[in-house]
Amino acid sequence: MAYIMDDRSGGFVNDSYPIGISIAGEAYTLPLPGQQLAVVILAEIYTKNGARRMKVSNEGYTFGIDAYSRARKFDRIEFPFRPSRESGSERDRFDGAPPGRSGVHQASGSGVVVAPGLIVTNAHVIENGVKFQVGRSGNALTPLAVDQLHDLALLQGPVDGLPIPLRIGAPIWLGEGVLASGYPLMNVLGADLKVTTGNISGLTGSGGDVSRFQFTAPIGSGSSGGAIIDECGNLVGITSASLAHGQMRERGSISENVNFGIRSVMVHEMMAAAGFQPSSTPLSSDSDRRNVVHRLRNSVVSILVEM
Repeated sequence: MAYIMDDRSGGFVNDSYPIGISIAGEAYTLPLPGQQLAVVILAEIYTKNGARRMKVSNEGYTFGIDAYSRARKFDRIEFPFRPSRESGSERDRFDGAPPGRSGVHQASGSGVVVAPGLIVTNAHVIENGVKFQVGRSGNALTPLAVDQLHDLALLQGPVDGLPIPLRIGAPIWLGEGVLASGYPLMNVLGADLKVTTGNISGLTGSGGDVSRFQFTAPIGSGSSGGAIIDECGNLVGITSASLAHGQMRERGSISENVNFGIRSVMVHEMMAAAGFQPSSTPLSSDSDRRNVVHRLRNSVVSILVEM
């Protein structure tokens, strides 16, 4: 188990430090962290051709191996054996954006207000973008933090909606009813919010990824970064991807409405790691569907991206 310090607040403190370990007969001591722990990495340390190497097998915090490489300035190193988060899934890749200015390629996605002036979306929604704005108001957005591994990004800017309460203390349960909201196919379906219903169909993502879950509420290109809420309007996840139907057809099978969401606890941890306090908005207990959807209207926004 390796650990590092990161320059962000958040994380956790392990009272069992200091810890002594032995690698190849050589003793090492992991001292008590002076601040909160930012990342835990599970790895295999071995020797090859006389050189010490480390193979990452898992990680236990939002920034994970990315924080490890950033702290050591390993900008150009590709880590072997790093599990892919895209296996068996396809992402929106900005399809369905409304027409942009002449000569400007415009893409779109969805985002969720999680604190005053703070929006969370998918990292792939803003990837390669040079300018970002809220679709409805045109207000400019500034990227603050990006977690490529977990496909999350934080943006800041003027936004009218109230923060959606994050449900992080009560786990989701298999079969639980959920609503997905976002802005799919804006050039075809229009620029108003779309809401669909479904249920939690699996408690892990592709390849058993415990940071994600499966849900059945229909989504489309442009839904990425939208809110997945419980029946009282509390955020349980962020829409991320759908099963890659092309790959399934090649295997001789097809499965409808197999979609993936990123658990809201990952949003909470990313906000803390980036130095932002999660909203103090209390969890909602109002399950009236009309009220739930009304609260979503300004709190789930479309994001326009200029490439």
